[in-house]
Amino acid sequence: MTPLTDWIFGLLASVPAILRMAWDVKLSIEWRRRSVTASDGGPAEDRCATLVLCTHNDLDALRSIWPLWRGQRFPEGWQVQWVVVNDGSTDGTREWLEGRCMANGKRLTVVHHDKQVAGKKAALAAGILAAEHDRLIFTDADCLPSPDWAANMAAGLGAPDAPPLVLLGFSLPAGGPAILAFDALRIAWQYGSEAAAGRPYMGVGRNLAYRKSHWLRTGGFNSHANLASGDDDLFVQDAIRSGATCVPVSAPLEATCPTRPAVSLADGLQRKRRHLSVVSHYGVGHRRRLLADAALDPAVAAAALAGAAGLLHSGGWIPAAAAGLALTLRAATLSTFARDLHQPRFAGIRALWLGSVRWGLLGVATLSNFTSSPTWTQRAPTRRS
Repeated sequence: MTPLTDWIFGLLASVPAILRMAWDVKLSIEWRRRSVTASDGGPAEDRCATLVLCTHNDLDALRSIWPLWRGQRFPEGWQVQWVVVNDGSTDGTREWLEGRCMANGKRLTVVHHDKQVAGKKAALAAGILAAEHDRLIFTDADCLPSPDWAANMAAGLGAPDAPPLVLLGFSLPAGGPAILAFDALRIAWQYGSEAAAGRPYMGVGRNLAYRKSHWLRTGGFNSHANLASGDDDLFVQDAIRSGATCVPVSAPLEATCPTRPAVSLADGLQRKRRHLSVVSHYGVGHRRRLLADAALDPAVAAAALAGAAGLLHSGGWIPAAAAGLALTLRAATLSTFARDLHQPRFAGIRALWLGSVRWGLLGVATLSNFTSSPTWTQRAPTRRS
């Protein structure tokens, strides 16, 4: 090939990197333009909220979150109910909760749910039906909510006569394996930015808020009751179809809700498998965008490797340089997002060396789903289920 041809092929091989950069810049701009859910909590008669927590054979985590969850601070005049659902635990959770009721059961409702199937949807539904108030704030037992977390989420739901809202909070791991922390940050950045652009497709059940009345109008979890997962992401999509607006919430430091990290890479892989198990039930538009985003990174890497290996001759430096620029831009945009979520800036810089490792983890999780039993989504992969 002539030098001109080499350059042309080098430029063509750089197209994935250019698209990658354009996509990341677009997400970053959409995140910066996000709506802010500032509210005084609505009328006085509506200043009430129910905090819902489900637990299944995770007594150690329940003991850890209990003082943080029960110690949530609300402004004067708010009425608060705490609902904890024991989802068929056999590790002493029932007896421990009964002891808490006897010691200090004020405004505490304990629901003992007989677990019949995998997943926590039935337990969540039992907790929601036991809620006395319309504003519902959800988390998991392995989270570490800051003192003002629930009040911030409750106030953000606004007045009862306003258009229905679903607040998509973030819950990043507090430590743990670097690759899992980076993966969580990358997922949060994507679903938060997509929601800011008016294209929400998921949330995380450990930091989520919506009204009971809207949950009932949506039909609860009925549309995906046959799946073990989906109480957060599939419900978000149902809520959108029923007229709700989903708003990502970047809270102040004293109102965050981090989660305990996965204890191992294998545990993190199990959680990833569980999330991927419901992606096929997303809307066509969401699946296409996620697939396009997923395809860009390996395409950029393949073009850069081809250039570095000399397959493009004198034009090989072009896709390699473009890939380096795309990685640098990814690190910069993720660092800004990490700062907004009160994470250290180096969390975004990890993209420079953990991006490819993340895709290996994603590939293993995807393949393991394909090679496992077709009824995998009906099994309980972790204690969270």
